[in-house]
Amino acid sequence: MDAAQNNVSNEGRVALVSGAGTGIGRAIALRLARDGFTVVAGYARSADGADATVRAITDAGGVAWAERVDIADEDAVIAFFAAARARCGRIDVVVNNAGIGHLKPFRDIPMSHFDFTFGVNARGTFMMCREAARTIEDGGRIVNISTGATVANGAGMALYVGSKMAVEGFTKVLARELAPRGVTVNVVSPGMTDTPMLLGGDAEALRRYGAETAAMGRVGQPEDIADAVGALVSADGRWITGQVLRVDGGTIIT
Repeated sequence: MDAAQNNVSNEGRVALVSGAGTGIGRAIALRLARDGFTVVAGYARSADGADATVRAITDAGGVAWAERVDIADEDAVIAFFAAARARCGRIDVVVNNAGIGHLKPFRDIPMSHFDFTFGVNARGTFMMCREAARTIEDGGRIVNISTGATVANGAGMALYVGSKMAVEGFTKVLARELAPRGVTVNVVSPGMTDTPMLLGGDAEALRRYGAETAAMGRVGQPEDIADAVGALVSADGRWITGQVLRVDGGTIIT
């Protein structure tokens, strides 16, 4: 595997990435492997996708394996971390990428949708962060993936926005709690990104909208998000914590 100059310091370090079977999660797993991390590719439903992620990493000379985790299941989350520690003896980076979208007018949302969306996005990320806080090495990194929708507040996005705002709140509190150990905790907030999630709607229209609203004139790619995560988990990210980093080509400029 071609290694960048600073990869030597990541040899033997372990990164857990949830939702690593497709899209942004896969790109993050590939980026961290390229940076020298051993990668645990977490997945819930996309076993084939996670296996493909692992193959791409190992074919390039990296070290990775796939591990199933339903982040909405407390026992599964605990087992996910335990499996990584049993195999590698340590956990240095946790990237909470797994999540689900939701689009429906407020008045039409059944409570079953509320429970499911918050169960994955908010409760699930909370449990992943809690287990990370219990097991991560001093000087480690936690990155939670949110969304620019928490600022845009588009119609029909109540559950998605609400659940991801909870994630941003967890991040800021956890950053304070773990700072004495040198552990940083941050949010990466993508704008419109060309992933399989777009296929739940009119993908071409969404791509056009993303390109039109981004100051840089194009829709985001998974690698754009992965590179931001890579920067935060590197040694260069040591003084950045409790922040929401918008990676959206200037879609939101405040």
